[in-house]
Amino acid sequence: MKDATKSASDAGGIVGPDVVAACALSAVPGMGATSLARVAQAFGSLAEALDAGPASILRRGTELQLRQQTLDYLAREPDLEELGLWAVAAARKAGARVVVLGDPWYPPLLRDIENPPALLYVRGNLVAETPRVAIVGSRDADDYGLEIAKSLGDGLARAGVQVISGGARGIDAAAHAGALWGTGSTVAVLGCGIDIAYPPENAALLDRLATGGGAVVSEFTPGTPPATPNFPRRNRTISGLSNAVIVVRAASRSGALITANHAAQQGRTLFAVPGQATDALSAGPNSLLTMGAAQAVTNARDVLLALGWPVPRSLTVEPDEPHRPAPPDWPAPPEQAPARGQEPRPGEEQLVDEKSLELWRLLDLRAPAHVDDLAVRTQLPTQDVLRRLADLEQKGMCVQRPGKYFLRR
Repeated sequence: MKDATKSASDAGGIVGPDVVAACALSAVPGMGATSLARVAQAFGSLAEALDAGPASILRRGTELQLRQQTLDYLAREPDLEELGLWAVAAARKAGARVVVLGDPWYPPLLRDIENPPALLYVRGNLVAETPRVAIVGSRDADDYGLEIAKSLGDGLARAGVQVISGGARGIDAAAHAGALWGTGSTVAVLGCGIDIAYPPENAALLDRLATGGGAVVSEFTPGTPPATPNFPRRNRTISGLSNAVIVVRAASRSGALITANHAAQQGRTLFAVPGQATDALSAGPNSLLTMGAAQAVTNARDVLLALGWPVPRSLTVEPDEPHRPAPPDWPAPPEQAPARGQEPRPGEEQLVDEKSLELWRLLDLRAPAHVDDLAVRTQLPTQDVLRRLADLEQKGMCVQRPGKYFLRR
C-alpha cells in the first residue's frame, strides 16, 4: 500500500484504504454496484481486492461475471491504487467527500436495497437518517406540473421532510426550488460526476442546495459525463434514498417511470399526480394509478397523511394552505391574481420601474421566494431588492412572509 493512500484526504478529511479502494474499483469501466459486491465478497473487501491487484481480479473474471470491457481494462494492468488516489483528489477539489457502504453515516435506507452503491461522492450534508420523499417527472414539464412539483417540495420541506430529486431541468429543478423556498433541505442525485453541473443552467441551484443543509450526490467517478446509461443507476439511487416516490408529470416512456419501477422493487410507497387522459404528460402517472401501483396525491398534506407522518399546522390551516393549481384548461377563479408570467394590470405597470416590474414577475402566488434568490436572479444588490420589494408591498403587489420570503399578490 502506497504512503499516499495512508494520507489521502477528501473534503471530509483523512480517508482510509477502504475509501481509496472503493474509488479505484468503481472507476474501472463496466464495474457497477453488482460487480463491486461480487468482488468484495470474493476477496473479503474492496481494499483486499485492491491489494491483490488487477491480475488477481482478472484471473477470477469468469467467477465474478465481469463484463468484457472490465476484463480488457484489467488486462492492461492499470495502477488501480493510483486511480483511486486520483478520484479522491478530484472529489476533494470539487468540495466533496466520499461515503462508502460500511460507513455509519451511509444512509440506512439506501444500504438496505439490493446491491447498494459501494460509495457516494457527497457535496454538502447528507445526513444518515431523516424522512425523505423523492419528487420526479419530465424535463419538459408544463407550467401546471412545475407548480405542482414546487408546491409539493415546499409543503414537504415545511413538514421537515427532505426532498430528493435528480437535479435536472423541469420537475426536478422545481421540486428542489420548492424545498429551498420552504426553508427545508433537498438532495440532488446526479447521473454524472460530482464535479460536473448538469444541466449547466442548474449550477447555481446545485450550489445553493449543497450549502443550504442538503447535498449533491453521485455514485459516478469524478469527470464522468452525463451519458444515457448512467441515469437508470441514478434513478435507482433516488428511490433507494427515499421513503416514498412521487411521479408528477411523465410521458409513457419516461425516466421517472424507471424510478417508479425501482421504488416498487425496493418496497417504497409510490404516489402519482393524476392528470387528464388526453394529456401526454399525464400518461405515466395515470398508468401507475390505473394499475394500482400508486396512490393519487395533489399536495404535500396528502402525502404526509398517507405515510402516517405528522402534518404541520401550516398545511392544515386554510389561510396558509397553498391554493391547488388547476390544470391548464380549467378556468381560474375570477378573484385569482395574475399567474406567473402574466403581466400586471395596465395601472400597475405604470406604478413601478422596469427593474421592479422584473422583480414582481419573478414572484409566485403560492411558493414564497427568498430575497437572496431574488437578488441572484435579478443581479441586484440585496438591499436594493429589499427596497423595491417594500415599495411593491406598499402598492399591494406583494406580501412578505417571516424570514424575508415574498409572495406575489
